[in-house]
Amino acid sequence: PPARPAQPAPPARAPRVPEGMSLCHAPLQPGVPPRPAVGETLRYLLDVDGLSVGTVDFKVERRGAHEGQPVVEYRSLFRLDALVAAFVPVRGQAASLVADGAYWPRKAMNRYELRADLFDEVVTSDATGKALRSERVKNGETKTAERRFIHPVLDFISAFYLVRALPVDAKGCVIIYGNQRAYTVWLTPDGEERITTPVGVRPAHRYQVLFASERSRQPQRGRLWLGADAARVPYQAELVGPQTLVGRIHVYETGRP
Repeated sequence: PPARPAQPAPPARAPRVPEGMSLCHAPLQPGVPPRPAVGETLRYLLDVDGLSVGTVDFKVERRGAHEGQPVVEYRSLFRLDALVAAFVPVRGQAASLVADGAYWPRKAMNRYELRADLFDEVVTSDATGKALRSERVKNGETKTAERRFIHPVLDFISAFYLVRALPVDAKGCVIIYGNQRAYTVWLTPDGEERITTPVGVRPAHRYQVLFASERSRQPQRGRLWLGADAARVPYQAELVGPQTLVGRIHVYETGRP
C-alpha cells in the first residue's frame, strides 16, 4: 500500500507528560560520551511476577562509518517465551548507530511483534540529534513522522549506554524517541545496595525511575541498579505496574578495547 504522507513537524518543545510528572527542559548529558569496548555483551534474564519469560541482549557490535562519519553500532535482541503482559513483545530486535563524540543515534531501527501485529521502524536524525524523521511500518502500511526537539534525543539502546556514562549522583531526565512518540524518563539517586550477580554479591548504586510517553495517562515507576565500579554495568532493572517486570544480569562479556 502507498505510504501515508509525512506528518508536519510540530514546533520544538519539551514533550508532553501526564499529571504527576515534570517536563524535561534540560536533559542529562554525559561529561564524556560513552565509548564501550567492541564486543561487550550483556544478557538479562526477564521475569514477570516471578515467572521467567525470556532474555534481552545488548551488544557493542562494531565500529564503522555512516555517511562518512565514524560510528559505533549497538544491537539489542529480545527473546520472549510468552506474551504474559501487554507491554511485553513476543520477540524483536533493535540497532543504533552513534557517531564518535556523540551520545545520540544518527540512525536507529527497531523491529518487533506484539500480539498479531508486526512493527518495523527506522529513525534518522540530523547531526545535532534534534531533528528526527521516522518511517514506521505496521503490517505493511507505512506512516512517516518528523519531529523537532530542543535537545538531542535518544533511542532505547543509546539511553542504555548513556546512563552508564552519567555521574553517580546524576539526577534529572532524558528524552527517548521510539514507536513515533517521545518518552520522558526521570532518574533520581536512591542510595547504595549490595546486589546478587552471577559472580557474587556486588555493590551497586540504586536509582528511582519515573517515565511516561507523551500519550500516557499516568506515569510508571521503576528502579535501576548500576554497578559501583568503573564499568557501571546495569545489574538489575525493575518496572512496577499491574505486573512487576524484572531484568537481572546473567552474562557480562567485556569485549576488547
